[in-house]
Amino acid sequence: MISDSVPAQSPPPEPRGGEARTTRAPRPRWVIPIVAAVVVLAAAIGVVAGLTLNGTRSAGSGGAAGYVPANATIYYELRLDLPGDQRANLRSFLGHVPGVNADAYLTDEIDRQLDSWASQVPGSFTYSGDVKPWFNGSLAFATIGVPSITGVGTSGASSLPQTLVFAGVRDSAAATAFSDRLRTEIGKVGGTVSSSTHGSATIWSASGLPGASASGAPTPQTFAWTITSDEVVGGTSADLVGSALDVRAGSKPSLADRQEFRDGLSRLPADRVLVAAVDVAQLLSGLKQDLASLQRGAGDALDEILAQAPTFAVTSSSVLSDRISLDSNVLMPTGAAVPVNRDRGLAALAPGDAILFTDGADVGKGLTTYVNAMKKAIAADPSGAAQLQQVEAVMGGDLASLVSWIGDAALVAGDTNHEPYVGLIVTPTDVSNARAKLSQLRGLIQLAAGAGGKVSVSDADHGGTTITTIKVSAGPDTPAWATTYQYAVTDSHVVIGSGETFVARVLDMDAAHSLAGQARFSTGLSGVGGASNTGTTWLDLAGLRAAIEPLIPTEMQSAYRTKVEPWLAPFDYLIGANRADGQRLANRTVIVVK
Repeated sequence: MISDSVPAQSPPPEPRGGEARTTRAPRPRWVIPIVAAVVVLAAAIGVVAGLTLNGTRSAGSGGAAGYVPANATIYYELRLDLPGDQRANLRSFLGHVPGVNADAYLTDEIDRQLDSWASQVPGSFTYSGDVKPWFNGSLAFATIGVPSITGVGTSGASSLPQTLVFAGVRDSAAATAFSDRLRTEIGKVGGTVSSSTHGSATIWSASGLPGASASGAPTPQTFAWTITSDEVVGGTSADLVGSALDVRAGSKPSLADRQEFRDGLSRLPADRVLVAAVDVAQLLSGLKQDLASLQRGAGDALDEILAQAPTFAVTSSSVLSDRISLDSNVLMPTGAAVPVNRDRGLAALAPGDAILFTDGADVGKGLTTYVNAMKKAIAADPSGAAQLQQVEAVMGGDLASLVSWIGDAALVAGDTNHEPYVGLIVTPTDVSNARAKLSQLRGLIQLAAGAGGKVSVSDADHGGTTITTIKVSAGPDTPAWATTYQYAVTDSHVVIGSGETFVARVLDMDAAHSLAGQARFSTGLSGVGGASNTGTTWLDLAGLRAAIEPLIPTEMQSAYRTKVEPWLAPFDYLIGANRADGQRLANRTVIVVK
């Protein structure tokens, strides 16, 4: 290894436009790691400013995945070069936002904004002068290993995962010149840059950049990087960067060639601005090990969840003319119970003014799995096991029986005449069991009320169905929706909700006034795969804004109307649907503008 401190070089050029040079205040040493990441910072700003950087890369997973080890736990790739149809679609999308000049944002305006942001980074760097000449618009990062919830690894060292970062290169000579300037800036503040060789590549490592640990003692910060013909490859150690080069050379398996990644990617839109992949099985396995280290036997509590949880997920995001689309494809383990695609009919019972609606098939099965896992975790401790027995004795049976009667279920929330509501609509697997459990809970509430609790319970007939109302005593200024809860059980559904109107509205619902009967909902649902699915999510963004705006204080109304509302007004709704495809679950969620 060759190690040398970087000598001071020529001073930076005179300011542009003949401005007088001013003496700079000494730069604190802790800001220098920001310089090392200036390319990532400058390009990431482009996401906020409009995803508008120029580039020539073709669509696909990009070159970075070919450097990432196959056992990476998390991988993200941003395509700021807007491949395929993404640039044209973004132009159309921005046209829905008043006051935004799409042509300006897609040309020189973004460069000026990035230069302004980059000027805040030490070292006189600019985006247009130092980054844009070599950057092709692709950013990526990957983590290797699983973070520990205990905060330390088995050896007592930090358990933070190793991290790789990538910036796509279209001119390696310009990227090398940028690297040279970067090394000079690090040397100016006392940092040390060393070099090592890995095959024909030179890997630079910056160290001696003190930060602050939790105890206040200086902590060395290290960052390594190298430049190839198509990527700036950075990482938390020179060994990690060298390993990425070995992956790219084919001597180690890559994420790009991992079958789960390739299969998931092939099911997503070809033109996209974001790709993300998560090794869910590896993350959950690490969590299980952590639980086992904290409490003997506690890790076994996750076995039932692991058997039903996804193993690998791939997600993408793309821009369409009037929406942003988020697509994902999830691989389920062999033997996992994957729900059947079908219309559960719950949207036809939800009020048409629902702001939030989310439903799922066989919800009770999933809840039972989690309850059983929780019980195993608690029972791993003898004292916890005793407390669990006491709770179940009070509840009159197995905790899982409180949710096992639930079949398909929907969570609904909204606002009617400035009265918010939230409720559940459930298709029970066993109506008699549902009645028994709710009756049991009612008895416990009445017992509490009899012991001095400020709670009252009453029944009322509503068209042949009994609605049970539970009222909690509160101050005179507390609205009814915050103190009143109701439930009803019919031959086909259980309805539970807050306030004095939700349950009755659901019982009386006709198709035309239901959420399913609203054109925006039905059109949106058709666009994400239709009502035959395993789960639907609806968020009425326009309705949410209308519900919140009256709550904005008077003194803030003017600023809101002029500075905030114009940016929010174009957004209409969000809708998504999950669909089963063999042992895979696919999801499409869109954010639609008017």
